[in-house]
Amino acid sequence: MVGKNAADNDGDLSMNDGLNDQAPFLDLIHFEDFAVGDRYAYGAHEMRREDMLAFARQFDPEPFHLDAEAAKAMGWPDLIASGPHVCAVWRRLSKDAFAAADAFVSPGWDEIRWRKPVLVGHVLNVLSQVSAARPLRSRPELGYIQFSNEIRNQHGEITTTMMTSWFVHRRPAA
Repeated sequence: MVGKNAADNDGDLSMNDGLNDQAPFLDLIHFEDFAVGDRYAYGAHEMRREDMLAFARQFDPEPFHLDAEAAKAMGWPDLIASGPHVCAVWRRLSKDAFAAADAFVSPGWDEIRWRKPVLVGHVLNVLSQVSAARPLRSRPELGYIQFSNEIRNQHGEITTTMMTSWFVHRRPAA
């Protein structure tokens, strides 16, 4: 994780202190509503075989994403989800959780790591922590927010980690 308030427990964000799990977070609108160290838990998305196959057919046609027997032959218990599919699920869950945020654009995602396979039937949820927040000098009406994200399955196992960033509108001056 990045930032001075980052968890020192091997990057695991699961500590319960100060965790906001009341999504959607309708009071988080402007840049000033976020602070380094803020933590949010949200989402519940079941990975369905039909959706995994459809995504893989269109975007990531690897045998272990398309054929359960091929996945088993490679040592997995069943079909595994494409990593980009898991990231797309994160994006949907994040958009739903932070629906009120006055986000302008995302300058990008970094450090995406697929730590554990996502299998058919896994239910994914997210734990996000604000790891950086600063006003933008070049665009004073915006602030930069960086999140450290953990995508977990229903067993609490971290399947994916990624850093994501937003430009968020600042609160108008009174």
